[in-house]
Amino acid sequence: MTHKPPVYPARDPAALEAAAKRLAEADWTRLEGAPETERALEAFHGGGHAWFIASGTASLEALLLGHGIGPGDEVISTPYTWGATISAILAVGAVPVFADIDPLSGQLDPATVEACVSPRTRAIMTVHLFGLVSDVRALQAIAQRRGLRLFEDGSQAHGARLDGKRVGLFGDGGAFSCMGMKLLAGTEGGYALFADSAACENAKLYGQHPRGLAPDQVERLSADGLLDTLQLGWRPCCVSAELVRVKLASLDAENDARRRNVAALRAALRGVEGIRLPEEIDGAEGCWHLLSVVLDPDKGPAREEFQRKLRETGAGGFVYIPTPVHRMKRLNPHGYDGPRVFWHEQILRAGIDYRETRCPQAEWRSRHSVEFPFNWTEDNREAMRQLADCLAWAAGR
Repeated sequence: MTHKPPVYPARDPAALEAAAKRLAEADWTRLEGAPETERALEAFHGGGHAWFIASGTASLEALLLGHGIGPGDEVISTPYTWGATISAILAVGAVPVFADIDPLSGQLDPATVEACVSPRTRAIMTVHLFGLVSDVRALQAIAQRRGLRLFEDGSQAHGARLDGKRVGLFGDGGAFSCMGMKLLAGTEGGYALFADSAACENAKLYGQHPRGLAPDQVERLSADGLLDTLQLGWRPCCVSAELVRVKLASLDAENDARRRNVAALRAALRGVEGIRLPEEIDGAEGCWHLLSVVLDPDKGPAREEFQRKLRETGAGGFVYIPTPVHRMKRLNPHGYDGPRVFWHEQILRAGIDYRETRCPQAEWRSRHSVEFPFNWTEDNREAMRQLADCLAWAAGR
């Protein structure tokens, strides 16, 4: 394959100038964080209360802590995700309970969620994996019916929309990573987006420097005896925050290009058997952070052979989730023989044995997909034709 995606992330002169200004003024860290970026993020999402902090994982933790999720609580989520989604649940003392996924899209399957609800369930955490939009309409209905919180991990889906509304505020809030390989890339960092201002303030008790709070907050927290230095060290780098703020101006255009390129690739693959691209739910506009190709074991080659042939073409490809989270050794304390893991105690107290968890679709997909970075932020039909040819050849068609 001769065509390569453009350098990513692209940094236009305005972004470089904004970052250089922060450095020149020795303004790369502030006790108050990055309020300019937070206001820009709120405008981008059309509402909410944004808090830009140290990482996407910290943002997930802040979202949970701000809503009082902690020891003894269960959070229903997907086992087919990057581990940070689940480690954030574990870090606040809660226990993840796993529902299954749709095998083609990789998204949490609402039909499997309700059976996971128990008296200890407090929330659902969905993931907009690969930049696609999970079925938050159905999940929202379950959350409302069962009195649960609904959180969104949007770390691969900045700017994705459903029915014209950006992901992040379909429930109680969302969390987003802004590390340097994401759609909305800084250097490191992330942001939590809260629907409720009180939840945002509660979260800041864990990670906002007390001398960086607004004067009215300082007065109120001091009066309540809550202004202290028990902090988790989530201060952001303001240079990264500036890169994120400036990047917002071009994000929609880049996402639109990603969508057009996927449409061109899908058209070029029409009629090719043995491989499938995920479909989007009605009304969704995903942003394709990663391209995930699902192999049909009855019509195509084994994955190892498919990957070998792809390497010959120069198209690359890797397996993003080789092991669903509920099958990871360090998650399960039963029979564990490695270094101590702090969350084993809370899992044992909850009486959960992940060896008994059944998520057959997640396990199937982990054996039958191949992923690609998809930083095609400029239209390139010829590149999509080449990629389609490589995929078809590797599939034996």
